[in-house]
Parts: sequence; C-alpha cells; structure tokens
Amino acid sequence: MKKIIFAIAAIVTFTAGNTFAQRYNRPNPAVIDARADNAAEEFKINKLDEIVKLTRKQENQIKKIENKYDRLTGRNQRYHTYQGMKRLEEEKQKEILDVLTPAQRQRLFAYQHRFDNRYNRRG
Repeated sequence: MKKIIFAIAAIVTFTAGNTFAQRYNRPNPAVIDARADNAAEEFKINKLDEIVKLTRKQENQIKKIENKYDRLTGRNQRYHTYQGMKRLEEEKQKEILDVLTPAQRQRLFAYQHRFDNRYNRRG
C-alpha cells in the first residue's frame, strides 16, 4: 500500500513539474521583428533627413509609405518572389521621391552620385 501511495505521489510530482516547465513565456517573434523593422525604417528616415532636410509633414508621409508597403509585403504571398519584392521596392522608392521637392531630390541624387563614384572606380 505504501508503495502505491509513494508511486502515485512521485507521478504527480513529476507531471506537475513538467507542466510548469512547459509554460515558458517566449516573446512573439513578429513583435520583435516589427520593432526591429520600425527601428531600421526610423534610421533610414533620419539619414534621409540629414541629407535633404525633411519637413515634419514629409517625414510623416514617408512613414505612411513605409507602413503601407510593410502591410503589403506581410499580407500578400504573391510579393514574396524576387521580382515581386523588387517591383514593390521600386514603387516605394518612387513614392518616396514624389514626396521630396525638386531641390531635395537634386541633393539626394548628388549625395548618391558621390558614393557611386567612390566605389565604382577601376584600378
């Protein structure tokens, strides 16, 4: 009788320990990825702001464009091909350039051209 009670107590103890071991609260990877993505987008917008001096309205418009394309790529599987992603990236860049004034676009292209010449040298 003592052996049976001891066996039942041991089984209960071990199963209770296992059930608590399974309750690990892992952070949602989608939330972490979204935070990292937002931080990266914020960095890009700040870098663009340093180059062309964006207004607050332009920053908000660019953030809306970034969020729109994040939703498009996250929701639709048809964009997950190389061509689909490339096309979306080109559309996003075009929309962002449309937000900039002609003088800002000129400043951005001059900045990009400076780096193109630096890294495309032969020799």
